[in-house]
Amino acid sequence: MEDEKQQIRELVESQLNSKKYKRYGVVRNGILLHGPQGTGKSFLAEATAGEFGLRFYYVSPLKLVDQKIGATAENIRYEFARAAANTPVLLFFDELDALGTARQASSTGGDPGGGGRELNNAVIQLMQCIAEYRAKPGFVYAAATNRLDALDAALIRDDRWDLRIRVDRPDEQARLKIIQAQLSNRPWQRFDLKEFARDTPGATAARLKLLVNRAALFAAEQSRLIEARDLRRALEESGGTDRPLFEKVQWEDLVVNDVVERDLRTLIRLLENRELARKNQISVPMGLVLIGPTGSGKSMIARLIATQTHRSYYPVTPADVLGGNVGDSVKRIQQVFARAKESSPSLIFLDEMDGLFPDRKRILNQHDVQFVEQFLIEVSALEPNNNVFLVGATNHPENIDPSVLGGHRFSEKLHVGAPGPEGCLKLLRKYLADVQLEPSVTLERIAQDLSRSAPADIEAICAAAKRFAFSRIGEARELPPLGVKDFEEAVNRVRGQY
Repeated sequence: MEDEKQQIRELVESQLNSKKYKRYGVVRNGILLHGPQGTGKSFLAEATAGEFGLRFYYVSPLKLVDQKIGATAENIRYEFARAAANTPVLLFFDELDALGTARQASSTGGDPGGGGRELNNAVIQLMQCIAEYRAKPGFVYAAATNRLDALDAALIRDDRWDLRIRVDRPDEQARLKIIQAQLSNRPWQRFDLKEFARDTPGATAARLKLLVNRAALFAAEQSRLIEARDLRRALEESGGTDRPLFEKVQWEDLVVNDVVERDLRTLIRLLENRELARKNQISVPMGLVLIGPTGSGKSMIARLIATQTHRSYYPVTPADVLGGNVGDSVKRIQQVFARAKESSPSLIFLDEMDGLFPDRKRILNQHDVQFVEQFLIEVSALEPNNNVFLVGATNHPENIDPSVLGGHRFSEKLHVGAPGPEGCLKLLRKYLADVQLEPSVTLERIAQDLSRSAPADIEAICAAAKRFAFSRIGEARELPPLGVKDFEEAVNRVRGQY
């Protein structure tokens, strides 16, 4: 942030040498820092005070807001007066959006009442104090927020804040410097940090500090210098843990034909060994489309990939993102991608893709068109180092917008069909492991009859057969052996007679 530092330096020096600039009518003050959480806004304010030898007055909105009428405004006046009496000083308001949010108006156009009026008074008092102390020599005020759009427009106009600086996530070069700075005061064995700067795209300064802390902990446990393996372990263990409602899947849980399993194992090996793929100049695919009938295990495959590659998992269905209000869907898909990049390595599972991304050549409403276009924008913004893998599932790929499936977005397509006799037999052994069968019933015979059924149907048929046998439970209170009739009735019940 060398350019931003220089801007801050010029502003602070003008306040510390106000006599020099007063002759020319120059008054510069107000540093508004905005950007995502954890990027170092508060740290930058502290560093500014430290660089110029200023007293640092940190103000949290929680300390200012009071239930008593007029107390919040009085607290604001007090903080400004206290800081101004102890120049040179930097008065810093953290989370400014909690104090300077947009003012409210009543539904009839008059003044708001109750808490709304008190909030408005606080915003007005904050603006008045800025105007009163703005030109005071040796007095610098600054604030930080991660919700710039929530602030009152009058509060953040140009003559109140001469600098509006976005403190964004660091790029690769900045990440390298941050890791170096975090290691500089620790006992570490010199090693190349470029690998770690490259493999942490989207990481905030706070997350990089956490990674180095974890690496230091690993080394401290063995009383040795911090090594590359420690930082690599910290990176591997810190990512891919954001898994809402996630059920892990192992290879033995999945039943697919040999070709599909072979392709999945190759793909997972590439995703697990990205460095090896780079070394051999093999491009790692960005997305995979699973095509197959309902119940064939497409969602299980997505969870298998997330489990085996230790990724954060974000399932997305039409019901999750298609909101009723204008713009809701676009915002939700933005949030999914932002969260996936922050918690990488990650996997976004797009279920029922034909419902999410209908072909724009058909007659669609503006909402659907905007959603498809926003998705394309989000995918185009993904970089390989973001380490976000896309998995889509559909029964009708012909109904999906061609631009979604084209290009580098979903370069892999995998057809997931019903398991053959061997796969069916494996599923039957799993679902019938705890029950007895009549002598005339063999798993091999049932597998032959159900060989073209989807895994979900096979599970449902086994469950239904158990229920039919349950109806014959006698005084022994034990499930009787399952017979041919139980399975015939179960097949009719599950498949239905339409």
